[in-house]
Amino acid sequence: MNAEEAMQMFKEAGYEAWISEREAGVKNKAKKKSLWVKVDKEKIREAVEIMIENAEEYPHFSIISASDEGDNVELNYHFTFGYGKLLEEFVISLKVSLPKNALRIKSITPIIPAAILSEREIREMVGVEFDELPDKRHMFLTKDFPDGVYPWRRDETAPKETNKLYETWKEGGK
Repeated sequence: MNAEEAMQMFKEAGYEAWISEREAGVKNKAKKKSLWVKVDKEKIREAVEIMIENAEEYPHFSIISASDEGDNVELNYHFTFGYGKLLEEFVISLKVSLPKNALRIKSITPIIPAAILSEREIREMVGVEFDELPDKRHMFLTKDFPDGVYPWRRDETAPKETNKLYETWKEGGK
């Protein structure tokens, strides 16, 4: 299955989908395609199952990225199709927007066990609750890190003070 066929598959299932293309490589330039699929939070598992059922090979899960978009948090579930096949690989990203007053979504860990690490990280750093996540322990923050403070957020739940070396410019470079 190529990116265009995958896009058609998602469109036929009722999803909004589009392809972006970029040039990659230094000596041997190649066009790299990415398929983006907009998914309602209630349908995240359905979208993953559509990929699995229709893929020639099991989709390679990469990571879930999160972005604070003001009133919403956007989750991008990144998968690779044709993994390891030169010039045949393409990325499928499932885009889910969650309102900050309802940061809850079903875990995809029951379908893609490797997603547990990304879901735990997003829960800890952004505050998204994943229903049916089997392990909710912190991965990066200390046990005494305050509840309700999320390092990757840009709103009132972000840490008030940071201890980052690159912020020393605020004190005149000390």
